[in-house]
Amino acid sequence: MIQNLAPMMLILIAPSWVNIALGQGPPPARAYPAQIAAAEKSLELDDPRELRRWLDATSPNERGWEWEYLNSVADTTLRTVATPEAPIRITMSPRGDAVATVEGSLVRLWSWPALEPLRTIEGHRDAVYRADFSPTGDRLVTVSRDVTSQTWDVQTGKPIASIDLSNPAFAAVTFSPDGHRAATCAWERDDTGVHGVVWIWDAATGEVLHQQRVGIKPLSAIRYTPDGSKILVGSWDGLVHVLAPDATEITRFTLIDEDVYNAVNDIAISPDGKLVAAGSKDRTVSVFDIASGDLVARLRGHQGYVEGVTFSHDGKHLATTSVDTSVRIWNTNDWSVATVLRGATETVRGANWSANDAQIVACSPDKQLLVWDADRNAANQTVIATGASGTYSCVMTPDGSAMAVACYDGWLRLFDTYTGRLVHEWEAHPGSTCHGAQFSADGTLLATCSWDNHVRIWNVETHEQIAALDVGDGVYDCAISPDGQRAAGSGSALKAWRIPSGELLFTATAEGTEPTRLRFSHDGSMITSGWDDGTARVYEASTGNLIAQFGESGNRVEAVCFTDDDSRVVTGDSAGVVRVYPARGGDALHTCDTGGRGIYQVEANRNRIAIAADQLWILDLEQGDLVLGLKPLADSIWNLAWSRDGRRLATCPTQGRIVILDADP
Repeated sequence: MIQNLAPMMLILIAPSWVNIALGQGPPPARAYPAQIAAAEKSLELDDPRELRRWLDATSPNERGWEWEYLNSVADTTLRTVATPEAPIRITMSPRGDAVATVEGSLVRLWSWPALEPLRTIEGHRDAVYRADFSPTGDRLVTVSRDVTSQTWDVQTGKPIASIDLSNPAFAAVTFSPDGHRAATCAWERDDTGVHGVVWIWDAATGEVLHQQRVGIKPLSAIRYTPDGSKILVGSWDGLVHVLAPDATEITRFTLIDEDVYNAVNDIAISPDGKLVAAGSKDRTVSVFDIASGDLVARLRGHQGYVEGVTFSHDGKHLATTSVDTSVRIWNTNDWSVATVLRGATETVRGANWSANDAQIVACSPDKQLLVWDADRNAANQTVIATGASGTYSCVMTPDGSAMAVACYDGWLRLFDTYTGRLVHEWEAHPGSTCHGAQFSADGTLLATCSWDNHVRIWNVETHEQIAALDVGDGVYDCAISPDGQRAAGSGSALKAWRIPSGELLFTATAEGTEPTRLRFSHDGSMITSGWDDGTARVYEASTGNLIAQFGESGNRVEAVCFTDDDSRVVTGDSAGVVRVYPARGGDALHTCDTGGRGIYQVEANRNRIAIAADQLWILDLEQGDLVLGLKPLADSIWNLAWSRDGRRLATCPTQGRIVILDADP
């Protein structure tokens, strides 16, 4: 049902747009915002298929930052490699230098990390279900629909040993920890019904050492504990059977029955041998303590059958794969979701960790191998804890690699935006707050402001103060010209200075009102500022001569900015209204009401406007339509900043954390 919620919701509000998304009929003029809304809702509902479908339905010539961002969320793969056949399983060698894929009746070996074909192992007469490396990595064991299970020499591809099975319709296989034995599970049918069967056999000779019926449903997965003392088997009767080395049953773990088919598709044992995770057709993963049998965790989040489960080598994470096309990474300390990896277009049946746990490689029946960074953040977000009690504003360097954060405690903190690492910090305004910051266009200078009456200019590399500019009263906002030769601050008046001399260029006032936010134009020739009386004004940056004045709504203009080409000014007011004006005067070109939400900042980039309010809003600059709303954190967005290339957007709530949304694929 959940997979169909997004389209159902959209049908209620705009049935014609659903037909457009399905390719039926020409698109209406403004179908795009509805398609983006449906894509965003699909992301919220964690439905990768619907997310992809709505994104693909949009018109390419209307796609903006919000499409790029959602598209990057929809595909977080580092790379993909085409396979000749459709792989259904993948396994990593113990040395981490090769992977094996099961493709039809053969097993294909690939180098890792290059993923170049090495060789194929052929000999089965029908589909191979599973393959597993020996602990030394020099042998493989397989099980096939041709009713055999075999071991193979990895280097030569030659068979070593084989056993005949009894009519298995689904099966799995694994080596014992010492590599001497293989354990194969399947099922058989006789006059009394269906029975699961486990074979324990000599991996070198094919001698069957033990054969044991287990349960009354097909068996789907089998694993030894690391010490070899137990064999765990997943079953389609919603059980994990715990067997002794001779295949006799010791105990069993029962999955919770919620009247949903809970057949186990795969199991994984933690590296320390203490836990077993079972992925099920009921879309959950059940984690049991092997010693006590207690249910440790029940993981929910996948929107389709869970097909594969595997622990990282250090045991800190569990990767799960699903029919819903996603890979979910779970933290094993508290079983929270670490990240969701997307990019497959079909079921992801299996995934494996690289030797250093840095990457995940998986296979999909759409004839692809997919590789992800294992720590790829969910929704392409980087969350940075500033270490401060609160934050006022954030601003990125022009290349987007670093970010300055102005904090309540008067400190200015510089962070690496890719890693979240604190690069440097200093007390920019001792004994006061630091609530505004702006970089020069080349990123070498930084302006900060405070209620201590000063705008301060800093050398970013040396962190030395270049100038302290006295506004005369508390400074609400500051700005620095792109060439770094002028600075401006807003208090009871708007003031501008020359840098580094501190020469006052002009003071602009208006009776009964005070300035709020301010910005230089990109060419440095103009300054725009908002005012308490509901107006916005544009001045010559060198003289302070008034060029234009906009609006008299009576609602405080909280935010202003220039568009990229400096031809327009964007304003946002305390009533939640965004307006776009010609920079040199005239009536509003567009007016957009965000719904009564007070606006704290606006930033324009190319054909989009980002709006900081109770949440992050993205506005189409040319049409004036809201096209996306996101809530990166629970708190309202107080400040935001684009990178110059328009790919990265930093949002700054007041709660001491920064969220960076990354549209890089």
